[in-house]
Amino acid sequence: MYEILIVDDDVQMQVMVEQVLQREGYSVLRASTASQALKLLESTTPDLFIVDVVMPDVDGLTLCRKLRQKEETSRLPIIFLTGSVSTLGVVDALESGADDYIRKPFAPRELVARVRSLIRRYAQYVERDAPTIRLHRVDCRVTLGNRTVVLTRVEFDLLKYLCSAPFQMHTAETLLTTVWRYPSGIGDAALVRNHIRNIRRKIEVDPERPVILQSRHGRGYVIKARPEIEMESAFQLR
Repeated sequence: MYEILIVDDDVQMQVMVEQVLQREGYSVLRASTASQALKLLESTTPDLFIVDVVMPDVDGLTLCRKLRQKEETSRLPIIFLTGSVSTLGVVDALESGADDYIRKPFAPRELVARVRSLIRRYAQYVERDAPTIRLHRVDCRVTLGNRTVVLTRVEFDLLKYLCSAPFQMHTAETLLTTVWRYPSGIGDAALVRNHIRNIRRKIEVDPERPVILQSRHGRGYVIKARPEIEMESAFQLR
């Protein structure tokens, strides 16, 4: 499930856009100001932004530039909502870093089509340019570029499961029932979080800003890499 952040000081517009996107299966976050949006980014990274141009504290153009300056959001799709009908307003929006714009008022199907297109294009881009992560099953080694690290067996099993379906979200509940094999409803999500944190310390260049093993607040975890799982025998490793 993709997550979309709507940044608009018009509550009615927020609600309308949220309802349209939720009907299409998207998860939606809302912020009324640029400051609220940036605060949300401390705990989650959405897959796409829908930003109003005119807002009370910081306008949408400035917010867009800030998002483009942050490494974790620099390439994420941004759609502007604008009431401007002038070419200059559209040019300003695109030059600030937006991928697309929609003029108000708009038809819900137009919004959905734009969102689908951008998310599809971004997903293809991410998968094509994603780093390779190689998992060595015999001794729980993981290789990324010229770095090799050793995981514990539980860490390795958790990472291997996430790599079985890269670029897809895996909830903590799913991981507890598949990796730890706990019955449904049994187990603590904190157990997953702690192991994820330990894996990040080993495989990420900057564990505080992960690019390979990412999380979405309240949704789960996703591997942004192309995995290769090697099946060496013990004889081959001697």
